Parts: sequence; C-alpha cells; structure tokens
Amino acid sequence: MNKADFLRKLDRELSVLDKEERNEILSFYEERFYTGTNYENKTELDIINELEHPEAIAKNVLEEYGVSPKFVKNKEERYSKVSIPRLIWLIIFDLLVASWLIPTLYGVVISLFTSIFSYVGVLSLLIGERTTMDMLLFGFTTGGYILLFLLALVILELTIWVTKKIVMYHFNVLKIKNREKVAKKFNKFSVDEWFKKHKLLNTIKSLSFIGSIVLMVFTGFFLFTGDESIFDVYGNQPQLTIINEEDLSQDILDGVAWDIETDFGSMEVEVYSVSGDEITITHTYTEERNYDIVFDDELNKITITNDKENNFVIFNLEQLLSLFNGGDKVVIEVPEHLLLDYVDLESSNGKVQIRNLSINKINIATLNGGISLDTLTVNGDVTVKTSNGDIKAKHITGQYDFDASTSNGRIVLDDLEMRNYDLHSSNGKIIVDNLNVVSYDGLSFYARTSNGAIEMNDVYVADIDIKTSNGDIDFNNVDTSFLPDSYEKDTSNGSINSNVR
Repeated sequence: MNKADFLRKLDRELSVLDKEERNEILSFYEERFYTGTNYENKTELDIINELEHPEAIAKNVLEEYGVSPKFVKNKEERYSKVSIPRLIWLIIFDLLVASWLIPTLYGVVISLFTSIFSYVGVLSLLIGERTTMDMLLFGFTTGGYILLFLLALVILELTIWVTKKIVMYHFNVLKIKNREKVAKKFNKFSVDEWFKKHKLLNTIKSLSFIGSIVLMVFTGFFLFTGDESIFDVYGNQPQLTIINEEDLSQDILDGVAWDIETDFGSMEVEVYSVSGDEITITHTYTEERNYDIVFDDELNKITITNDKENNFVIFNLEQLLSLFNGGDKVVIEVPEHLLLDYVDLESSNGKVQIRNLSINKINIATLNGGISLDTLTVNGDVTVKTSNGDIKAKHITGQYDFDASTSNGRIVLDDLEMRNYDLHSSNGKIIVDNLNVVSYDGLSFYARTSNGAIEMNDVYVADIDIKTSNGDIDFNNVDTSFLPDSYEKDTSNGSINSNVR
C-alpha cells in the first residue's frame, strides 16, 4: 500500500461524511505524509506503518463525529430511516438501564465531593494543645482526603464518559441532524483533558497521589504499631448511656401485642426477654447522632431511629474513630410475658441479635453486619437479609416460612421447626443441621449458593431443592428410611455425597 492507496481507502471508509468534512481529515493525513517524507527522511511505507489502518482511523473519526457505522451504512441514511427495532431497544434501555445508571453515577460523584467538606473536622486536630497522636492522625486523614478527592475526579470522568456515550447513542438511533457538531463539543468535556491543558495542575495532581500514599503509609505505621497506638487512645474513650423505660404491666394483663421497629444508619441491635413488667431500651454511644425513640400507646408501637444523614458522607472522622470503641449499640429488654406482634429491625451498619422471645413475625435487614437468632417461637414468617455478614439461627419453632439471604456470608441453621425454608448466599457456605427432626413435617427446602459448599445433616422436609455453582454438596440423614417427595441436587464444580434418595 502506498500513499494514494491509503488516502483512497480512508476516503471510502469516510463516505458517510460530507465532502467538506472528508477533505478536512484527508488534508491532515496528506500533511503527515508531506512532513514525513520531506523533513523526517521517511518513506511512504514507513509512515503507513506508523499510522493506524484506514478502517480504524475511520471508526475513531466517525465516533468523534457522532456517526456510528452501526446506525449509518451510507450517506443517505445519515439523517433518515430511523430503525423501529433500534428505537424499541432504546426505550427499553432507557427504562431499565439509563433511568437508574445516570442518576446513580451523579449521586456517587456528589456524595464523594460532599464528603470532602467534612475535612473541616480534621482541622480541629491542629487547634489548641496538640499531641504527637493528633499530628499523626492529621497527616493520615489528610492523605485519605486527598485520595478521596482524586477518586472523585476518576468517578466524575467515568460519569461524563458514560453520559456522552448514552446521549450520542440516542442521537444515532434517532438520526438527529448535525449530531457531529454536538459530538465535537461533547468531546471537549473531559476531566483528564482539562488537567492536560493545565500542566501545572496536572503535575500537582500526580504528585498529590504519590504524596498521599507516602503520607498515609508513614503516619499509619506509627498510628497502628506505635507504643501508643490509635486503638489504645480512641478505643478507651468514655461511652455515654441513655436508658428509656416504659411500664407495660397493664398491656401484659390485657394481652395487648406491641410492635418494635428500628431504622438505624449505624447501630448494633440486641433484643431479648427479661423478667418483670417494664421494657428497657439502653443506648450506648460515643458521639450523639440524633437518636430518637417513640412509644406510641395508640398503635402499640415502639420506633427507634438515629440520624441516617451521615451515610451520605462517605468519609467521616468521628464515625471512623467511634469504630475503635465498638460503635453504637441499642439493647432492648422485653418483658417475657409481653406479646410481640411484629419486630422489624433495620440497620445499615451493625450486628443484629434476637434471643429468647415469642414473636408473631420477624423482619431483619442490615447491609454490613451479621444476624443471629437464638431460641425463638415465631407464629408467622421469619425474613432476614444482610449484604455483608453471616446469618445464624438455632432453636426456632414456627409454622410458616424462614427466608434468609446474604451476599457475602454464611448461612448456618441448627434445630429449626418451620414449614418452608428459602436460603440464598452469593459467596458463602450453607450449613444446615436438625430441621424438623421432631415431627418430620417440613414442606419445602430451597437453597442456592454461587460460591460455597452446602452441608446438610438430618433435614426432614418433603420437597428439597439444593444447588451450588462452585462447591460440594453433602447431605446425610440418620434416619435413612425418610424419603423426600422430591429431591433435586446439582453442583457445577464439586462433588455430591448423600445417603438420601
């Protein structure tokens, strides 16, 4: 291939563009050949080898002009013949993807940049009398905030790129006129390009990244391994306690059922029964965060909340330091003879424990924390869900469904008498022992895990369906005479060991 062949092929690949647009691009490459052969002592073949293939060049140019070959096969189709199938797909894409993707990305960007304003709290470490620990903590958190800012820039660049792609996708499907001009303007919006144009700021950004890593490693070493580590200093901060009590003796006599509901941004929750007639709620904390408790005597409902606005701030110094001291905790002591109708516990960050209670219905949800249930009598359904934590349940008797779901954790059940079981774990083992061993009256057992083994012993349920993608299946009953009505088992990458047929 020589210069003429190269330019001729490039011209053909760019045929969907107007002649003026093509000539502008071809002139650029004509100039490249002229400069290379006359001033760089290169041959035409040398220059062709340096350049991309004409098809690749044309693809990049058309994308920059907002004219995708997928939507335009010839010049006549550039602004006409909207494809109905592609239009339908565009509507589906908007409803199922774009409607949540773009707001989510911009929400993350706003959240990251908003979090940076909490750096004002770090500056307080420099006010007044300062210790070596204060200076080290100031350096460590400053490095963290620098990395947070750089991360925000990366997410912003990604968000802008996704936005441009989606907008130009719409323009291409709808064959919007002059979309190449819009594409040219869009290409100017780039965080990286802006920094490249401002070389001093780009240099500062690069040095800040390296400097923040060095600063965090240096100060972090002394903070976490020194003679007086951050765990010793902030792990022994005095904790404060609020105790709320309510006399429910009359409701106990009248047989009135109460509901308990929580909605916590960050809190460990523990609920158990005690003797007496008073319900006692103890809140232990290091930093007050708009904790609120409401006793509604008309609805017979107890609602406990704490301020969830801090979840919007991704990096918060006070929240970080409170973790060294065990975090916040709420303990709910319920009179053993009080009727509980519905217990609904939600906490974004915190472990949830319930033990020694009789309840009609249970719902527990936490993002980052384990869930533990022990010695419960439940007249209705039990629903527990966590994203990052184990689910453990033992000694539970009920008449309805037990549903458990965790993304990154194990599910461990022992000695349960429920009718239906629905277990899901994305990345964890499922361990089940002693289900319905008393009356053999379980109706269905359904278990799924993507990355984990399934171990079952003495499970007496009529319909059993278990599956794992990456793990072994072990299912054995002491009473081998028990035969399930249906038994489905499958593993993609593992072995099956079972004495149940």
